[in-house]
Amino acid sequence: MRLFTPYPYQSTMTSKQSPSYRPDIDGLRALAILPVILFHAELGCTGGFVGVDVFFVISGFLITSLILKELSHDAFSLVNFWERRIRRILPALFLAVLATLAAACFLYLPSDLSLIGQSVAAQAVLLSNVYFWRTAGYFDPGVDTKPLLHTWSLAVEEQFYLLFPLLLLFLARNKRCSIPRTILWLCLGSFGLSVVGSWSKPLATFYLLPTRAWELMIGALLATIQGRQFSNPWLNETAGLSGLGLILYATFCYTRATRFPGLAAIPPCFGAALIIFSGSAKPTLISRLLVLPPVVFIGLISYPLYLWHWPLLDFAKYSSVGIPSWKLRVSLLMLSVALAAASWTWIETPFRKRLFCRRRAQVFALAACSMLTLLILGGGVYFTDGMPSRLPAKAIAFFNYRNDRAFLNEITLQQAAAGQFAELGAQSTNQPIEILIWGDSHAMSVAPVLDELCRRFSVRGVEATHSSIAPVLGYSSGAAYGLSETSLAFSRSVVDFITKNHIRAVIIAAFWMDYGPHDLVDARLAATVKIIMASGASVYVMKDVPRPDFDVPRLAALTVIHHGNLDRLQTSPEKYAADNHNFESIFNHLSQIGATVFETPKYFLNTNGLYDVVRDEKALYCDSGHLSVEGSKLLSPMLEPLFRTK
Repeated sequence: MRLFTPYPYQSTMTSKQSPSYRPDIDGLRALAILPVILFHAELGCTGGFVGVDVFFVISGFLITSLILKELSHDAFSLVNFWERRIRRILPALFLAVLATLAAACFLYLPSDLSLIGQSVAAQAVLLSNVYFWRTAGYFDPGVDTKPLLHTWSLAVEEQFYLLFPLLLLFLARNKRCSIPRTILWLCLGSFGLSVVGSWSKPLATFYLLPTRAWELMIGALLATIQGRQFSNPWLNETAGLSGLGLILYATFCYTRATRFPGLAAIPPCFGAALIIFSGSAKPTLISRLLVLPPVVFIGLISYPLYLWHWPLLDFAKYSSVGIPSWKLRVSLLMLSVALAAASWTWIETPFRKRLFCRRRAQVFALAACSMLTLLILGGGVYFTDGMPSRLPAKAIAFFNYRNDRAFLNEITLQQAAAGQFAELGAQSTNQPIEILIWGDSHAMSVAPVLDELCRRFSVRGVEATHSSIAPVLGYSSGAAYGLSETSLAFSRSVVDFITKNHIRAVIIAAFWMDYGPHDLVDARLAATVKIIMASGASVYVMKDVPRPDFDVPRLAALTVIHHGNLDRLQTSPEKYAADNHNFESIFNHLSQIGATVFETPKYFLNTNGLYDVVRDEKALYCDSGHLSVEGSKLLSPMLEPLFRTK
């Protein structure tokens, strides 16, 4: 019995469609795009980003099928191929990028707009993926300032379209080379790079073609056996169902924490391949579901839908206090569908059917003009630093609080071991050290006011800080900031320094809610405090400041631009209590053993019973959680008694 057998594919195609048209693949596009947009809108689908990988497999299959068919008839032309790609990709992309840049000029603040200009220029030269690899991670908290981040995947495909046809043309002319075997080896090599890179170079692996090419080449391998299925119909049905199951598994079980792509990309890619293969000759249950008209329609508009949805969601996030409401996010997705349908009807389809730019020369001229336009506009926005003159001075002043930070001292393990900590105050190094602040980046944000007090009272202080390293003996936070494996030694060095130098007052500050489990922190923090007090030092533990969870300088500036009320930028004691309730018992325990616990939040409380993030026309935070220099000054009344009591 034969394993594979070919069948003529019976589809629901119209008379205007190609005999080889497969509506089930348009349906598969719908299965790819829906998880992506739901993931971006934070409406379930925690692993919806794998839809991009499904797209890669589809693209590899369709492009390779087209090229191999033309090569078999000795009719393949690189110029014709690239013309078709330009007609397919460029018009909708140019419109979406141009509209995004235009909208950003009204919505975004200078430094953010400047970065958008860079990304526009990068997209124009097909290097969007390289740009975002060098500037940010796909899952970073700050992606809401990058409305063109999603174009990285288009750049990967564009680079593939430039290179892969050249390879196939070479292999077709060199009869000693097997096309399937060569593609297989390249696929395996790229996959190996992806697996290794997902551990050693995760950002580069996520964004760059060499570690993504294997996903496209899975589709290319399918194209070399196009028209074949398992001879047993039940095997085809099982393959189709298994493919759907693999995609759904990745869609709903993966999260932002999943190490990706690498091995984790196998389920969505193989799932897409199984669906394509199982329906390649005779329809299966899955392919019949995928050819339902509503599903095919979503697949047909999937490309412009991908282009439009992310900028709209990004615009909403950029100007919102917290996450936009689910109703707004759903509304934006519905608007994305409408824009996608309009773009597909009046832009994409007319260009593909040669209703616009009938001649090839016009198409390439359009491509050149589009690239040049985006380069000029993107470069202009970047080199003018985001055109700050378009905004009122007060808005710029608020936005500049992003840079109102000081004493960001990442003390290394070697420096800590040598007792080389950052100095506070302007006292002589011959003077004894009386004050030491120990902690993570939240302790750094308190250091400016300590420096001011040290200068005022002629006291010498030092700062023992490193991001995401808890000021707790015997505790490792496991953070990926360079000291994750040696944080135990770092903490030990700080305590040894305190003991050796007979420090009078030790201030411990941290982003406490970032550390756990709480019983472990409780026991080890209490032990740490006892050891420090045994050396003769007084210990002061600071509760964390209220955390707004939104970019304060940005939202304050946008509020000014839109003539809004700055009082809306507040956070509540209820939120603070919910965020920090697990540490209240720990602080009570510390008070009982002799430490002084500072009630930091009360210094941010206003007459309305809420915590200020802006006061007296000044931003108290430089981002969504760290105090600005101005914000740290609010703590001066709390800390000043340490300097008056000697």
